[in-house]
Amino acid sequence: MSRIPFFRSLWLPLVAACLLLPAMARAQARPMVDIRLPEAAGVGKPFLAVVESWYPLENVRLRFNGAEVRPMVSQEGGKSVAPVLLGIGLFGEPGVYPVEVAASIWGHERTFIADMTIRKSTWGRETLRVAPKMAVPPPEALARIKREREVFRAAVSRVSATRHWTLPFIRPAKGKMLSRFGLHRVFNGKTKSRHTGLDFRAWLGTPLFAIAKGRVVLTGSFYYAGNSVLIDHGNGLFSLTAHLSEFLVKEGDMVEAGQTVGLSGATGRVTGAHLHLGVFVQGQVVDPELFFDGELESNFNGKSVKSDNNELVKIIE
Repeated sequence: MSRIPFFRSLWLPLVAACLLLPAMARAQARPMVDIRLPEAAGVGKPFLAVVESWYPLENVRLRFNGAEVRPMVSQEGGKSVAPVLLGIGLFGEPGVYPVEVAASIWGHERTFIADMTIRKSTWGRETLRVAPKMAVPPPEALARIKREREVFRAAVSRVSATRHWTLPFIRPAKGKMLSRFGLHRVFNGKTKSRHTGLDFRAWLGTPLFAIAKGRVVLTGSFYYAGNSVLIDHGNGLFSLTAHLSEFLVKEGDMVEAGQTVGLSGATGRVTGAHLHLGVFVQGQVVDPELFFDGELESNFNGKSVKSDNNELVKIIE
């Protein structure tokens, strides 16, 4: 029987260990979970956070600005991938906000944190003339307005477990964009409110489309928004189609991206027939325009934000 010399019996394990060291170093350098974020976002502007890992992720929870969402995880190219729409609403404050992700990896609970910078946004002004009761509601309308706000706020604060939306989003009307989000609005000579949506040109009776797949959770006639449809697109994303002349869906309906949900009208507080589109993420009202200008898609396909030590997240055991 052949024998391996004594020095070779010591040398072979050392060589094997040396060959394994670079691979082990690469494995240790790769973060367990990568939270991809844009470099910064403005107040009132939505942004996309993408949670990724080469490890199998279970029971994922993301916390941001007091809200929690359980993003759906899919497998793409061997990775666990979970996109989430976030934002600081129109009436929020600039600053640095932590994005905290908790997940179970092979039965072990771990938490990862990345910081998101929110910058100040600037907004213009718009002067409009409407019916006097829409500029200064009569006393008998105030209770209705308060009740409608409470119903609506409760609806958009829910976070459903299934994510129906996918990129890219569908434009809700063929007409051009008109009044932009965030404007300080002057009604009948007095500054009254902010514009919490994006207006599209849509002559009376124009078909209006769902921006993504989702479930209709609220329909009705509202004092300011007129005839409106609220759709839950899942994982904290909602869209509001307002000022309709006719409903083509009802509460409980599941609609597809691009499906006609109603016809444009001039109901509620308006100066004429058009579409008002409102978008909400995790209960925050945000600028819908970024859903249609390609920015969210570029963030989804972009690079991760890295900290100074080249590690994206802090790991809390």
